[in-house]
Amino acid sequence: MLRVATENLFNKNFKFTSLINNIHYYSTQTDVPSEADVVIIGGGSLGCNTLYQLSKKGVKAVLLERNKITSGTTWHTGGLVWRLRPSDVDIQLLSATTEQLLKLEEETGLNPGYVKNGGLFISRTKERLREYKRLHTIGHYFGIESHIITSSEAAKIHPLLNPKNFSAALYSPSDGCLDPSMLCTALIKGSTTNGGKLIEHCPVTNILTDSSTGFKKVVGVETSLGVIKTKCIVNAAGAWSRYISQMVGLDIPLIPMKHAYVITESIPEAKGTPNIRDHDASVYYRTQGNTLYIGGYENNPEIIKEVEKDFAFGLYELDYNVFGVHLEKARDLTPILNNIGIKSNICGPESFTPDHKPILGEDPRLGGFYYACGLNSAGMMFGPGIAEQLAYWILNGRPKLPMYNSDIRRFTPDMRSNRAWIIETSHESYAKNYSIVFPHDQPLAGRNLKIDVFHEVFVAHGAVMEQAQGWERPGFYIKDSTAPVRSYDWYGSYDHVDNPDKRYENQLEGDYTFNFSKHHDLIGAEALAARTNAALFNLSYFCKMYLTGPDAQKAAEWLFTARTDRDPEKIMYTCTLNKDGGTEGDVTVVGLSQGLGTLVGPILKGKGYYIVAGGASGYHTVCHLKKEIQKKNLKAVITDVTDKLGVLSIQGPKSREILQSITEAPITDEKLPFGMSDIIHINGHICRVLRMSFIGELGYELHIPYASCIPIYNQLEQAGRGFDMQFAGYRAMYSLSCEKGYHLWNSDLRSDDNPVEANLSKICRKDGSYLGKDQVDKLKSEGVSKLRAFFTLNSKIPLWGNETIWRDDQIVGFLRRGDYGYFLKCSIGIGYIKHPKNKIITSESIKSGQYEIEVMGKRYPANLHLESPFDPNGQRIQGHYENQFQEQVHFED
Repeated sequence: MLRVATENLFNKNFKFTSLINNIHYYSTQTDVPSEADVVIIGGGSLGCNTLYQLSKKGVKAVLLERNKITSGTTWHTGGLVWRLRPSDVDIQLLSATTEQLLKLEEETGLNPGYVKNGGLFISRTKERLREYKRLHTIGHYFGIESHIITSSEAAKIHPLLNPKNFSAALYSPSDGCLDPSMLCTALIKGSTTNGGKLIEHCPVTNILTDSSTGFKKVVGVETSLGVIKTKCIVNAAGAWSRYISQMVGLDIPLIPMKHAYVITESIPEAKGTPNIRDHDASVYYRTQGNTLYIGGYENNPEIIKEVEKDFAFGLYELDYNVFGVHLEKARDLTPILNNIGIKSNICGPESFTPDHKPILGEDPRLGGFYYACGLNSAGMMFGPGIAEQLAYWILNGRPKLPMYNSDIRRFTPDMRSNRAWIIETSHESYAKNYSIVFPHDQPLAGRNLKIDVFHEVFVAHGAVMEQAQGWERPGFYIKDSTAPVRSYDWYGSYDHVDNPDKRYENQLEGDYTFNFSKHHDLIGAEALAARTNAALFNLSYFCKMYLTGPDAQKAAEWLFTARTDRDPEKIMYTCTLNKDGGTEGDVTVVGLSQGLGTLVGPILKGKGYYIVAGGASGYHTVCHLKKEIQKKNLKAVITDVTDKLGVLSIQGPKSREILQSITEAPITDEKLPFGMSDIIHINGHICRVLRMSFIGELGYELHIPYASCIPIYNQLEQAGRGFDMQFAGYRAMYSLSCEKGYHLWNSDLRSDDNPVEANLSKICRKDGSYLGKDQVDKLKSEGVSKLRAFFTLNSKIPLWGNETIWRDDQIVGFLRRGDYGYFLKCSIGIGYIKHPKNKIITSESIKSGQYEIEVMGKRYPANLHLESPFDPNGQRIQGHYENQFQEQVHFED
């Protein structure tokens, strides 16, 4: 077996001792400047990268480090660089990293320590191999070479592998690793050449803020060496980032944990071999000369309450009772380790987050306070790409790439302040770091953080819940049973008893596949009920807010692309953009009539609007609207009432009859036409009804004060029985929405998509001015280089997104979103088409040609549509169902 030759880093024979002694003193000065454009706190990889990026752009930036550069966690990092991830944004960030490393050496003359020795992803199961085939497929679009190979072929590339221990592998020749000290040396030289400043041994003691304008913002930094006036701070303090944010009364969802790897004695055969990720065994290898660094992610990592403030170039004693599982797996994968000793080990703190994504961007509650932390032990490979985006973020207000999945605004204040929730979810994200990323996987940790008033009712009815931005929402419904989410059992770690009630987990297992889910037919029945009869959806977690105040109309005109000076109670679908014309959200806006002082009908002084946004990104939308109102100095207020209103949505041909049976208010085309709202009473309870649909059917949403939710639900449910109304969840709703061709923000509509590119020109008004209008008008005039398109497949294979789009044997895009259309009876996908040479394209120009969708390395004929072929004339949403129930199979333009 692997024997421990040395267990302590500071053994006199260990080479890392000299590494510590060779850390250069990089400071460019010993006194602090009186002011700076940007002050970066934390001299790790990301801090150095950010200084470099800002300095290159002419920003007067200063980097403050309490000890020496790399002294926190950067100095001991494994430094692996992988090119393929199950996210197009991550792939672009990693591609930017490799591009910048090459430029860095050209600019500075210093080798950044980048070794491109390739990478192998080991597969032991069919589902894992399918995941790798998906990575291989999306890599085609981004020009990243990879190969699906047999275990025997993998053993030829890496002779230490036992080919009988696994079945296949993904080989990525452009993967590699980085030396942290060499990288940071080059970054600092590149920064100082461009005017950047670094001050070491300069701890931050306080952050100065000002609230005199009504909005709290950064004005300076106090240090042990003096005060620096600045309007912008970047918190890049890594595992110590909470100390910095707490200086301004803010908390962040970040947990430090002990993470480790061991270093083997010399193995001559290891030299030049690729790095390894054995996801199924939760083990990774880095090749360093003729040794291997071996690490992994265990179910029971040691969680650190706080890392000491003065902890520098420090390590912890490795607990082999925790780490030993990785050694056993490694011995099976590479049998030579049975006869090789461990030279030493590295066990240090790393910071982890609830969703294993970084924490980036400006804090919505403190202007000028940016985050660049929570890299989940991946700071080396993501650092250059993230720093490039962060520099754009600081200078232009938003990054170039759609970074919502890393934006601090994905966490609500409730989530950020709930320490128990943060620890649970961060533990699970660590433990499942190498788990297969299935399309509909759900966490077990941190559940039931936020539940709406209908929660118990729907769970009792068989709802299998999903989590989105902390809320529980129905995913789908099972028959004659229930599957409540139980408290987190920590996977049996830390002496926790394994949860005996496995009903919920058993339901999740039905989605552990890249084939059609085991729940496919159940979800289909819900979807078809909405198409042919009636279905009830719980949309209570949707974000609801009011826009009021003397300047409410001016604010609406500036924030939204659609006309908002419409008749009262008119429902408007609209986008809200950033200054570059990227879509920050799509919402529905209702111009309000004067109310009677109720929650759904407030008394107004002037104009007022009721706004509904998607729940999964609701806080992001609220923050965006508030910030833009503040920047324009408008006298308008956004009031979030999400927690005070429940929403029931009844959809389908029978929805009008059901609703009419429980209210005396006339639910007719004359009194309540499509796209209008009204206040109605149901059994003595008041609510707001919106005649609208997210799925393209006749439908109504009831927005109900919490106190009236259950009484109105009872009336609706009882009336629905006579019409065989079905309960339906979000899985069915997203399928139906996709089938209709509607947009889903952060999927096929993102901050890097202009509405013109997304076929939403019709909701972008020509007159007046609104945020981002210049860019919308420019694309309308000059044309676009990408266009959103809808695809159907003749082959019955599932689409999930990230499949490559081919046209006439050329790659022209990838699917942002995939689903199954139960009414169309085929797999459907939505993506953006680009000209191979980035030329202008039009709706007409993309119609021709033979299209294929590449799924897991195999190409299938596809039909392109400019718009969804489902009810293209929009008759059903108007309630016109004559001749609508003819069977539809496949469509072509």
